[in-house]
Amino acid sequence: MCFLYKIKLLPIAGVVLLLLLTSGTALAHERRDVGEYQFVVGFIVEPALEGIKNGVDLRVTNTATEQPVEGLQDSLQVEITHVPTGTSKVFSLRTIFGDPGHYTADLIPTAPGVYQMRFFGTIEETEVNETFVSRGGGGGFDDIESSTDLHFPEHLPELREIESAVRGIQISVQGAQDAALDASDQASSANTLAIVALVVGVVGIAAGAGSAFLSVRRH
Repeated sequence: MCFLYKIKLLPIAGVVLLLLLTSGTALAHERRDVGEYQFVVGFIVEPALEGIKNGVDLRVTNTATEQPVEGLQDSLQVEITHVPTGTSKVFSLRTIFGDPGHYTADLIPTAPGVYQMRFFGTIEETEVNETFVSRGGGGGFDDIESSTDLHFPEHLPELREIESAVRGIQISVQGAQDAALDASDQASSANTLAIVALVVGVVGIAAGAGSAFLSVRRH
């Protein structure tokens, strides 16, 4: 009975093993040979969503020995570019504990669209300057997608929407301050003119009174 039970479990175990073997390759990553090394590049969390903590996913293997290449956190960096805006930033790589040859650079993508990762530096004696682009730019890994459709039960503004609203408020406040300064300048000018007119009026009255006084004394 135990033997038959084990036989029945074999197809199930085979399916589970197949899922385990294919789950890693189902990720949207791009493979590329760089000299005698193979790079596998993508986002570490997929699907990759706007406003959600993510990171670069980089694996490097020596194609001759089929061994993972270690120590690249000291010799490689990655420049990440949000292609629609052209905004770029250089990140340092760090190792993933317990997984030799596996590196990441932490980031929170704050805008959807096409992203580009450029790895530069050296691997041993090999100069590296390789650019990988996400699927919308013709590459092999996922673009960053908006997370709006996943909001439930209430829609929350994305970081870029909050930043846009803050910029709008700042512009409005600056405009109000400028208008207040203009009004203050105009009021100051009006006050100055009123004072000048008052002084001129007083001088005119004094001059008229003086003339009248002199005229009376002559008579």
